[in-house]
Formats: sequence, structure tokens, C-alpha cells
Amino acid sequence: MRPVNSLKSALFHSLYRSSFISTAFAVLIVCVLVFLSIEKDLRQEGQYLGQLVFKELRGAMNRGASYEEVNTLISDLNANAPGISYSMYRSKAIEAQFGKGRNLTDEIRGHLAGDDDATHIESLEKIHYFRTIKFQQECLQCHQNVSVGDTAGILDVTFPAERIRIPITEVLMGLFLVFSVTIITSYIALSRDLLSHMINPLHRLGRKLKETEGHHDLSERLDLDSDLKEILTIEHAFNAQQELLHAAFQKVEEVSIYDKLTSTYNRHQLDRLFAEETVRAIRNQKPMTIAMIDLNGFKQINDTHGHQAGDEILVHFCNVLSENLRITDKVIRYGGDEFIILLPDCNKAEAQELFSRIEALTTSEPYHYKGQVLYTQFSTGSAEFPEESETDKGLDLIQRADERMYQEKQRRKAAR
Repeated sequence: MRPVNSLKSALFHSLYRSSFISTAFAVLIVCVLVFLSIEKDLRQEGQYLGQLVFKELRGAMNRGASYEEVNTLISDLNANAPGISYSMYRSKAIEAQFGKGRNLTDEIRGHLAGDDDATHIESLEKIHYFRTIKFQQECLQCHQNVSVGDTAGILDVTFPAERIRIPITEVLMGLFLVFSVTIITSYIALSRDLLSHMINPLHRLGRKLKETEGHHDLSERLDLDSDLKEILTIEHAFNAQQELLHAAFQKVEEVSIYDKLTSTYNRHQLDRLFAEETVRAIRNQKPMTIAMIDLNGFKQINDTHGHQAGDEILVHFCNVLSENLRITDKVIRYGGDEFIILLPDCNKAEAQELFSRIEALTTSEPYHYKGQVLYTQFSTGSAEFPEESETDKGLDLIQRADERMYQEKQRRKAAR
């Protein structure tokens, strides 16, 4: 199974890895550049030192110094510059006149490659500066069988490469420190931005989702406090989804609570409403009356005029009830044409007086359907809490009210 990591650990791991790779790559590039710069600097240093010695020797020769004096000068230079040695390679003309010395080999000539001076690096440990010494007009006073421009010899100045490596190492360390500080600073800045704009908003999103899952409060909205487009897209999508779910939940709640046709409470709400009203009646020490209502002749209206007429009669009757009941009274559709009404702070006598007044209204103001006059007469029975109830569950009160409603219905039939 693939391991699951947090976004924070994944991002920081990516930062660690990218920082290591970039640092290693940068160090490699710096090392290559430093190696190339070492070779260049070694050549420049060798040329500089060699030219200084050459000028010193040339000045001595121009002053007419003898061979012994030149050798003494070179010995003094070697003695006063530890680690640096100066030597001369003799041409055949010099050997013929002063005796055999260090041979001027083809290898030495090859380093010059036709130039008057050259720098040769020996395994990055020693540096040789070669300078061609040619006969000039004043040299002909002491040297025989030579011409102006002929090669008298080659000067070899040898010194260790450590003279150059020390400053190069310091430059390398400086570059490494600067690069390290840059990487660390960039890492801290990037980490802060990730925490502020991505990781913390996502943590807030996770907490909000968990809170919403816990108590299902669809009215809450998300504020991730980020200026990243992707995070804001998540925030807007979440809030839009909350809006849709809230609207859908309200619709479902409305359907589950209210009867679709009459907009009264449906039968599933009877237990909850009855419990609320009985608790209120006990707390306030006031009576509460439950009434059962059944429309008279409703089946005949359906059979004669159709179910649409029956539906309109039910809606008309409920409108009459809502106009004449108090806002605290609850109307519940119990069956097809049966309704239960909860009347808080009302006894049976007051309830009977109320329904007599409503019946008078329905008789004086009948409902007109397609030119036909339809009367919405009804029978009712009621029971009072707590006077007529042994419990607060409502079953015995409903049964009492239903029995009295049935008796009223039979009485009306007999009267007709």
C-alpha cells in the first residue's frame, strides 16, 4: 500500500531534496570554474614572476655582468625567494664558449612553440615560466660566432602552485558561504509562503470539514485567508456546495415537516408537536386541547366533481383555519380529510366555541368550483390535557377526540 504523507511533510521533503540537488550541482559548477580559473591564474602568476626575473637578469647582462656574476645573481634570487628556483638552459653557442650547462632540449623548445615566453603547469603542483633570451647588439662584445636575434638560452622560473591555491580557496569558501546563505534564506522564505498561503489554509479546510461532519451546520461558510487562486477556488467551491446542500436540506426538511398540498404539518410531526405542547402546558399550568376534525361529505365531492375539486376544498378549508386560528395553534393533516389541531392555553369549551365560529364562516362563505357551490362542513371532537389524559403521549387524547368526532358525525347524519 502506498504510504500516506501530509501535504506539509511532502512539500518540505521536496524542498530538502531540491535544495540538496541544487547545492550539489552548484558546487560542481563552482569547482569546474575554480579549476579553470586556477590554471589561468597560475599562468598569469608564472608569467609575472618570470618577467621580473628576466628583467633583472637582462639588466645585469646589459651592464656587462660576467658569467660568474649572472650565476651569483641567480643564486641570490633562489636564496631570497624560498620555494622558487631560477635556472638557465644554454644554447650550443653559449656551451661552446663557456662550457656545457643545462641542455636546451627539444622538449623545452616545444613548450615555447615559437613564442618568446610560455607557462607550463606541471600536474598543478609546479609552474614553469620559460623565457627565451636572445643575443642583442651589446652582447656581441662578449660572445663570439653569434648574430643579433640568435637564441642564447632559455630562462626557467619554477615555483609551487600553493602560492595561487591559497587565494583561490578563499574565493571558493566565500562563494560557498554566499550560496549557502542564499539557499537557506530562499528555503525559509519559501517555507513561510507555503505555510501561510497553502498549508495553513488547507488545515483550516480540514478542520472545517470535520466540524461540518460533526454537527451538520450547513449555514457555516469557509474563509481560508489565502490569495492563491487554487485555494480560493476550493473555498468558493466549498461555499457554493454548502449553499446547494443548505437549500436542498431546507427543501427536504420542508417536505418532511409539512404536507405538500395543504401546507399544514404532516402526520410524522404529531408526536414532536404534541410533546412540545404538553411540556409547555405543564410548565405554564395551562390547559391544552387536542381536536380531531373530519370534513363531511368529502368522498361525495371526490366522486361527483373529481379529485381536483377535493384537493381545492382541502386547501380552501385549511386557509380558513389559518385565518381564524392563533399563530400558536398547530394544524396537522392526520389523514385524507382528517385534521388534528393542537390548541395551547385553551380548554374544551373554548375550542368548541372556536370551531362553531369557523363552521359558521364555511357555511356563509362556501367554496365555488366551476360554477358549483361546495360547502365545507365538518365534524369535530376534542379532548383536554391534562384533565382527560393519564399520560402525555397523546394516544388516549387522540382516541377520545376521535370517538367524540365520530359521535358528532353520526349525530349530524341522523339530523339530516
